[in-house]
Amino acid sequence: MKDKTDIVEKKELKKNRKRRIKVKHPIGVKLGTIFASLVILVLGITVALVYILFANDQRVNAKSNTISLNETTANAVQTKLQNIQSSVNNYLNVIYVLKEDEDFEEEQKIFFNELCKANQEILFVYSSEDGFYAAPGFADNAASAQTQFTKWLDKNPITKNSVKQGNVEIKDLSQALNRKYTLGTLFRNGKTLVCVAFDVEALKETCFKNSNATYVVNGRGEPLIYEDNDTVIQAGIIPSFDIVTEIMNNSSGNEYVFKDSSDNNWIYIRMNILDNSCSVITLTSESSILKAINLTALRIIAISVAVFFLSIIIIRFFSRSLTNPVEDLVIATNSIDSGNYDIHLKPRTKDEIGYLTDRFMHMSGGLAERQRLMTTFTKFVNKDIAQKAASGQLTLGGENKRATVFFSDIRSFTAMSEKMTAPQVVEFLNDYFTRMVDCVNKTNGIVDKFIGDAVMAVWGAATTNGSPEEDAWAAVKAALMMRIALYHFNENQIMHGRNPIKIGCGINSGPIVAGQIGSEDHMNYTVIGDTVNLASRTEALNKPFATDILITENTYKLVHDKIIAEEMPGVHVKGKTDPIKMYAVVNAKGVKGPKDIHKLREFLGWDEPELDKVNTDEEEKKYKIGK
Repeated sequence: MKDKTDIVEKKELKKNRKRRIKVKHPIGVKLGTIFASLVILVLGITVALVYILFANDQRVNAKSNTISLNETTANAVQTKLQNIQSSVNNYLNVIYVLKEDEDFEEEQKIFFNELCKANQEILFVYSSEDGFYAAPGFADNAASAQTQFTKWLDKNPITKNSVKQGNVEIKDLSQALNRKYTLGTLFRNGKTLVCVAFDVEALKETCFKNSNATYVVNGRGEPLIYEDNDTVIQAGIIPSFDIVTEIMNNSSGNEYVFKDSSDNNWIYIRMNILDNSCSVITLTSESSILKAINLTALRIIAISVAVFFLSIIIIRFFSRSLTNPVEDLVIATNSIDSGNYDIHLKPRTKDEIGYLTDRFMHMSGGLAERQRLMTTFTKFVNKDIAQKAASGQLTLGGENKRATVFFSDIRSFTAMSEKMTAPQVVEFLNDYFTRMVDCVNKTNGIVDKFIGDAVMAVWGAATTNGSPEEDAWAAVKAALMMRIALYHFNENQIMHGRNPIKIGCGINSGPIVAGQIGSEDHMNYTVIGDTVNLASRTEALNKPFATDILITENTYKLVHDKIIAEEMPGVHVKGKTDPIKMYAVVNAKGVKGPKDIHKLREFLGWDEPELDKVNTDEEEKKYKIGK
């Protein structure tokens, strides 16, 4: 039989484990992460060191190569432009000397052909004094080119003025002549404005090759030699000219690192040529520099990730011997948290987890016993008081507070109980007290004690509704709720052939002393003071006044704006010089029901009293009706 019980318990534990306890950092994951991380750490450090060392070397080499390429390209561009300008100058100087010869036109043609033969890139030469001369290979387009160039020159007066002042202007004439790869160098020969147009396709091939790109711009930052292939630019092999604009605007020196919109880093080297009339900018993509290293690093990382997951699988397999008992303890803890202390766990191992399981079972037995005691205790003591006592918040002694005290009593209960058997009396009181205590609990009050058929309750002692006004209103609300509860109680009494009952409630507010009163071995949480005594005496006045809820002037001042009440004759209480005002609570404002004391007595089924004939001083001489 015992074996069958163990089998059932094991199946139940397995079923609960399948539901998987949700925790942020499971132990199995931690173990797998620790061991795998050690492997990854070693590989990661290796990868990092290799990457950092080789990447730095690659960057240094790339920078050196970029500088070298920039210098080479800049020298080539500068040499080409200087040679063309120098050759044209020499040609023009010779022509000016030969102008007076009879065979000038034939000699000019010969020298121009020699110029074009020596500089095959030249397309045409324009002189403001001699006019437009097209190279032999460009003769077919000479007419349209001359017109287009003349229009362009007319639209660029700033360039013309700059040349007249002795500056050299280099311009991109591709759009003006509707021909790709065409530059124009404008300069002054004597007082003559000269422009030589030439093809730079060969120079462009020199500038854009491999993973390097070299842009040439004039002194105004306008592109002269640039890449116009969108496919190459979008592929990230060569950057767009926008990056060059960034360099020209932001670079304070000849070296500049720029991150484009795709987070690619580019290394720039800039060199000025031709007396700063041109700049040659060479760019190298950092991604192309580190491509091989990145590929190797990715392979190592892939291996590390594979090792990581393999470690997790292995560690997870061996970690179940640790996590299964822990999960059993968690399931048992959740069971205790939900109030179920009937738990059966057995240590699986002889290590710390096994010892913890044994101690846990011992603890659960203690908690079950404590819960049984607490459940029983709260039946004899208010739940809030019981919890404070259990947590050590209540000690022997008292404290001064402002509270509202309530007393209620059943009229003629002694005579009634004499006609009932003991079980009937207990059943009657239990039903009655259950209804009355529920009204106290719902208004955050505390039942201090039962005195026979009487109930004493307090608001604002151990717990409070926030202020003396709120505590007083809560007490009055509880009394009004008791009035309704008594109405339904009496309906039940009449339905079972028993007589209905009447109760009186007395409420007073003021200073009290609250605390644990008694001895070290036996204590009782209660409240004492004149406020308590007056509340008890106030309750007794309901009978001669034919009322069910009486409150003192102290309470009335706190709740007068919330209730309908009628003042009763002043009462002289033993120990007090001045008469104390009493108020009969008719109803709460804004609530259906009686609106005056006469309607209330009619609702309660009570006769109107004859106060002048009532002798309230017969027994204890505690009060007398004032005039």
